[in-house]
Amino acid sequence: MIRKSWPWPSLLLLSLAVFVSVTTELVPTGLLLGMSRDLGVSPSRLGLLVTGYAAMVALFAAPLGTLTARMPRKQLLVAALAAYTASNAIMLVAPNYPVAFGARLLGGVTHGLFWAVVSGFAARLVSPDRLGRAVTIVSSGGSMAVLVGVPTATSLGTALGWRAAFALLTALAVGLTLLAWRLLPQVPGSSAPVRTPMREVLRVPSFPPLVVMTAVTMLGAYLMITYIAPLLQHAGLRETQIAPVLFVNGLAGTLMLPVAGWVADRHLRTGVVVAGGLLAASLALLWWQGTSAWAAVTAVVLFGVGMGLLPILMQAATLTVAPQYTEQASGINASAYNVGVAGGALAGGLTLDAWGLGGIPPLGVGLVALGMALYVLGTRRPVAPAAA
Repeated sequence: MIRKSWPWPSLLLLSLAVFVSVTTELVPTGLLLGMSRDLGVSPSRLGLLVTGYAAMVALFAAPLGTLTARMPRKQLLVAALAAYTASNAIMLVAPNYPVAFGARLLGGVTHGLFWAVVSGFAARLVSPDRLGRAVTIVSSGGSMAVLVGVPTATSLGTALGWRAAFALLTALAVGLTLLAWRLLPQVPGSSAPVRTPMREVLRVPSFPPLVVMTAVTMLGAYLMITYIAPLLQHAGLRETQIAPVLFVNGLAGTLMLPVAGWVADRHLRTGVVVAGGLLAASLALLWWQGTSAWAAVTAVVLFGVGMGLLPILMQAATLTVAPQYTEQASGINASAYNVGVAGGALAGGLTLDAWGLGGIPPLGVGLVALGMALYVLGTRRPVAPAAA
């Protein structure tokens, strides 16, 4: 279904849905300290709320995309938003850690369904010549979640308790569910046969090393992201100072978005390595000066720059090395990304219990460096954009 007019209301609504989706995924990272105290578990165990969420995305995103490919898009998107509402509402009233963990598992499955639907929905709202702009508008909700959503939720949760943050997310999800049901147009599912040639995709030259690089590098990155609040507190920052630092981190990443597009078109392979190097450098700074406030803040900002570049460049590299399997390759790499998220949160918790906060930065450096080495050695031929 193609709409000739520019569908601003629908695209902005989808962008808001992405905003709520990404904020819901990341909000425990900013509220880790308060949530662990209130639910009576250690920060390392609380980090499993991120692990479980990402594991559900990794497990269910691709299968749900395949199983629901022929179903009407509007109804699926509304169902996903309703499930976000349920997940956040359960978190709001969760009396203990097991209930909270169950709510996050529900949120992870919801996240997999949502991301299986939203990009294709946006693509069908516009003509092919407007596709890039439409996807950019919708995707900007994710950047705003990092820039505004997570710091705002962290500030609110710090001031009024972490449940206040989930109350706000629940209210936003309710409103978006009703607006989506009311305003979004009907968009049919795919009428084409659904096939997922995993073996063929994994035989594409340079693609397997790219997938492994994504998983390993994100594993190292999410060691830091999941435990960023205790790392900043360890460096001497007060709990009330964490949200402003997260805001600057998000701003640094957002400012890199246009740079990432330019680099992806001209120096993709080099850009991937440089972005990974920024992540490794920020973790190395934490390793070297982890008890210094200036070093911790600098490291977090530098980390934001790297994360503003690397996910976009990884997606561009995926589409470049497997242009004949764009949807399947993107799905595989998205699963690898969330394997890294889940593994990073889990490994960070184990490291925290075994060696304390000081063990997280060196492990992160090693994993990010390993990911970049695998990428460089496994993609010896320069990755150049496909010919038009």
